[in-house]
Order: sequence, then C-alpha cells, then structure tokens
Amino acid sequence: MKKIGLRTIKTGIAVFFASLASYLGIVETPVYTVSVCIFSIKNTMKNSVEDAMSRILGTLLGGLIGFLFATFIHENIISTTIGVIIIIHLCNLLKISESAGIACVTFTAISLGVGKNYPLTYSLMRTMDTLVGVLIALIVNYSVSRHKYLQYLWTSFKSTSKDYFNIIFDMINRNDYSSSYLKLQNKFTELGEYYTQLIDELSYSDEANTPTGLHEYYDVCEQLLHHVHGLYLLNKKNYHNEDEVNNNHIYRYHTENISKLISSKKLLNMENRDR
Repeated sequence: MKKIGLRTIKTGIAVFFASLASYLGIVETPVYTVSVCIFSIKNTMKNSVEDAMSRILGTLLGGLIGFLFATFIHENIISTTIGVIIIIHLCNLLKISESAGIACVTFTAISLGVGKNYPLTYSLMRTMDTLVGVLIALIVNYSVSRHKYLQYLWTSFKSTSKDYFNIIFDMINRNDYSSSYLKLQNKFTELGEYYTQLIDELSYSDEANTPTGLHEYYDVCEQLLHHVHGLYLLNKKNYHNEDEVNNNHIYRYHTENISKLISSKKLLNMENRDR
C-alpha cells in the first residue's frame, strides 16, 4: 500500500489550523482560508515562498478592487464580470499574472457577498480571511518535517545518480551507446528534478551553505550525457566494422573524456559524503 505523502500530511495540518482560526474568531469565513491553504502547500520552501508572495499580492489587489466596486458600483453580474477582466488585465500589466487567480477569487468574494454589509469592513474581513490562509500554509510548509524531506531528496538524488552511472557503465562494457541512450536521457531528467528541488530546499534549510560538491557532481553528470550523446550519434552512422569506429578521432575524444569524468575527484568527493 502506498504511503501517505508529506505534502498530503502538510495540507491536512494546514486545514486544521485554518479551521482552528475560524473557531478562535481570527477569521470570519473559513471556507476562503481553508481553500487558500489547500492550494498553497508546495513541495519545496522556495516554491512555497514564491507562491505565498504571489497570493499576498493577488489578495491585496483583489481586496482593493473589490472594495472600490462594492463602494461605487452596485453589485450585479455585469459589474462582477468587468471587475474580473480589469483585475486580470492589471495583473498582466504589473507582470504578476500568477496572482490573477487569487485576486479574482478575493474580488468576487467581496463583490458578490457584500450585500448590505459596510463595504470597507466586509472587504477587510474577506482579505484577512485569505491572507491568514496564505500565512498558515507558509508556516506549515516551513515547519513540518523539512529535515525529513531534505533527507528524502538526498537519498533520491543519490539513488537516481547510481542508476544513471550503472547505465553508463553498461554502455561502456558493451561498447554500445545507442540501445540504452533514451533510458539514460530519462534518468538524467529525473536526476535534474531532484537536483533542482535540493537546491531550492537547501537555500531555506539550517545547513550553512549549499555544498559545492553538489553543483560539481551534477555538472559532471551533464557533461557525461553530452559525451554519450556524441557516441550515440556515431553508433547511428552504422560504420562497417568496430575498428572503423574505434579509430575515429571523435570517438576517441568522447571516450577519453568519459573516462576522465568518471574518475574525477568531483565524483569521488560527492559519493563519499556522509548522507
């Protein structure tokens, strides 16, 4: 049975605190707070911070436009439609298009829900409902099991890199760089995803610095793919015999560089890290 993912657990915790905020009277309409929490939980802290900033900007913009419409324009279908168009256009002009969604949600919550309520008070409360949801999601993302997630990323990165090098070693042993090339490409893509998440997460972790060895190690992996690609293209040319391939100066250039990279200290230093 598949385990419950960390992001799922964090979402549940965020929803709990969002509901608790309503119970304690911090927010008035928990549905907005809870909804924002659900959509604001991200895998890495960098994504969480970027998403939080985007949602805060969108919430403030939507709250402002919602207040202006609620004050000066009587609520109706046409005015709400025009307001949404204006908000999306403003977000594009201000180059914060990623904030348009939450801005429109905040705006429509005010525009369609204000009724006979005092526009300023209602607008502030709906904006606060949304902002609290964003902040709860950010705090949960930063606080819950980040060390465990970081360890998971390290383990996954090292496991994927091991598979990556096993494919390369197999290619070298069989002197065949074409049959497994697509498999190697896919494994490198997977390695790149873990690498990117590690860099993002390490910048917000307790560790003093992102280890230089990680950058160098990934750089070696990338160079290896480049040289294997060169050999892959040579294999596809269908030389008449093996000697014809081995005597090709391009072939020698790529194989010699692969040998140097595999024995590189950059690889040894990274593989010897106590992770």
